[in-house]
Amino acid sequence: MTAASPDLTLDAIRREIDTIDDQILHLLLQRFAATEKVKLTKAHDGSIASSPFRPAREAAMMQRLLGEAGPAVNPELLVRLWRVILSASIQSQAPVTLHMDATLGHDLATRLLVAQHFCGMKVELHSGPARVLGTLGAHRGDLALIAPSSDWAAGFLDGEAGDAEVIGTLPVLAGGGGQPQLLVLGHVTPQPSGDDESLLLLPGGAGHVSQALWQARSGTATLAALPGFVDDSALIAHPRARIAGRYPRPIKVSP
Repeated sequence: MTAASPDLTLDAIRREIDTIDDQILHLLLQRFAATEKVKLTKAHDGSIASSPFRPAREAAMMQRLLGEAGPAVNPELLVRLWRVILSASIQSQAPVTLHMDATLGHDLATRLLVAQHFCGMKVELHSGPARVLGTLGAHRGDLALIAPSSDWAAGFLDGEAGDAEVIGTLPVLAGGGGQPQLLVLGHVTPQPSGDDESLLLLPGGAGHVSQALWQARSGTATLAALPGFVDDSALIAHPRARIAGRYPRPIKVSP
């Protein structure tokens, strides 16, 4: 083998990588063209008027891709890549603003989490959860990001968010489960993803809620997340409770 052979081999590998990059770009162009068809379809049937987000669809997509990739691709890397694609797709369908409490929004770790998931979407900060919910109630295509233990439940029960509900949680990858860092609220009709949880909001204090995946206090109210995509029959045991949202559970990955 001559001294030039390694360089020639490296050049060949680089040409292979360039070809793969060209193929990825071509597939991205195809995907964005398909997104434009989705936009036109939603505009025709009126479904885009509420929100371009489809949490159940996104969750099922990520579960499928992670299953196909297996251990060959780091789950966090795969999710980050597809969140960039999905966020670009959403913003091409309709402009979206994220509303947050200023105290939460000035926390660096929180802003990094939001930036990684929503990838450049506009963020507006407000003076407290009540203002966040009120703004969301007036802007149906936007989202609100709320810390579970912040004092938002009373305003939610008073209808300040309109008919918005919790449609997701962050982060989307979970190692050991437990309380999420953020709740995502929006005007999206909930649909089952196959692996969901439902958030009950119980006014006043409450003890341990049977089968709860996690519990938290929001002011004087108690939040309790139950497994599954439940309906109002789940309220029989908790007559004062309200379903605050149904959404895909975080995707479990090995720590």
